[in-house]
Amino acid sequence: MTQLYPRLLPAAAEQLFAEQANSSISDLSRGARTAHPAAVFVATGGTRVAEADLNQHRKAVLSLALESGFPESTSADDRNRFDIVVARYLHSELAMVPAEASSGDVWAFFAAVLLPDVTHWRFPNPIRDRVLGTDLTRHTFGRLWWRAQLVWSNTSSDPYEALEMIGGEAFGQIYERRASLGASPALVRAIVTVWSEFGSDDRKRDLLRDFLKRILRLTTFVSFESMDTPQIRELLRNILQATNEARHR
Repeated sequence: MTQLYPRLLPAAAEQLFAEQANSSISDLSRGARTAHPAAVFVATGGTRVAEADLNQHRKAVLSLALESGFPESTSADDRNRFDIVVARYLHSELAMVPAEASSGDVWAFFAAVLLPDVTHWRFPNPIRDRVLGTDLTRHTFGRLWWRAQLVWSNTSSDPYEALEMIGGEAFGQIYERRASLGASPALVRAIVTVWSEFGSDDRKRDLLRDFLKRILRLTTFVSFESMDTPQIRELLRNILQATNEARHR
């Protein structure tokens, strides 16, 4: 059953963002709520999530944060591990459809009302995009749901195994091009796999950008949907190799 989530109106989200800027993690934990007077639901399209369910989601994400070192400072590895397990949880347990997940106001509610302490722990002194949902490629929780959505596979024993293959920066570049690449989930998963095979990381963002540009040019006249997975991966390996060679000429 598709669930609808509260949407925090922008003015209220801005106010909470300002109020929480200098708050301690313990104060933010005490201020966490499952409802807000300025939160609304869309009129149709699903069932409104119950406050009891929101409380359960808070407890689950908080538990995952505790396993990653919350509320103390953590290493980059701990933060990356947190992102992966929370991406799995949000995508598999929220019963949220892409239309709902596309709303920055939904994720503003998660970041500023339901989980403000986790938000400020994951990104100390967060910028607006981490909280307000103004850019979902950077939002504390929204980016994780979409990261899982783009790599999810119903043909794998672990539908989320590709989450382990790609870092947050690389995901952001792919997500920014979702309108073209997202139309073919098999293509997105193949990009993630080939990129990880190459031994690439977030520091090679320029290479990834050029790689994705070449793929996008191909989507205008190549039907990736008609190709099987090995064919797509082989084509992408050739494109990545050519991209890398071109950058070293």
